[in-house]
Amino acid sequence: MIAFERFCVTDVGQVLHLRSYIAGALLPCMDQLRNIPRMYLEAIVAPHTPETLVLTVYSSFNEMLEVRNRTSSDPRVRRAWSRIESAQVLDDVRSHVLIVSEESVRFPAESAIVKSGLFEVRTWYAPAWREGPPPEVSSVLSRIGVRPIVGGATAAGEHLPRFTYVVPFDSLAARQQAWARLDEDAQWREMQRESMSTYGSGVRTTAKAIYKLAPYSPLA
Repeated sequence: MIAFERFCVTDVGQVLHLRSYIAGALLPCMDQLRNIPRMYLEAIVAPHTPETLVLTVYSSFNEMLEVRNRTSSDPRVRRAWSRIESAQVLDDVRSHVLIVSEESVRFPAESAIVKSGLFEVRTWYAPAWREGPPPEVSSVLSRIGVRPIVGGATAAGEHLPRFTYVVPFDSLAARQQAWARLDEDAQWREMQRESMSTYGSGVRTTAKAIYKLAPYSPLA
């Protein structure tokens, strides 16, 4: 499973305070706990900016709860978080969890891929994927040049089933071209027609945002 935590910063002038909290307190504390794969991304285009997105891979809900309890009780993290609160650095912190398979998570083993460029976080509502994305989806995405480093199902909430992908791109132009190829792909179009016929809706994008790797991220 992967936890997504979005730190929504009040304004640009507060970004350095959040960076100091994460790089100076949260990240070192997690390093001491155990070797947990994670990424830190900063928003370029998103519904809320500035924003920092933290992606953390856990083996179970219990591990996630244990790590969160231990970090929140760490004296250095508590002092740093107190400064964040007193300075009113954040508008909001939003969290959700993705259920993923081992095959659908490709970081940090392929860190050379993620160092170069941008990341899109895209969520699809896919009523036909009740048992998970069919194998054809991977074939289509590979054919159009979309190679997610994360892909998983939203664990709980409204409008399920929903699936979120984290996709690296070399540039905004490469991103635009890839999604244009998806719209023209014959197999994808047929899958959309079948979904519309059966469920009244095809795969639909419900959220998307573009990020860059934060300078303090373990993969930077």
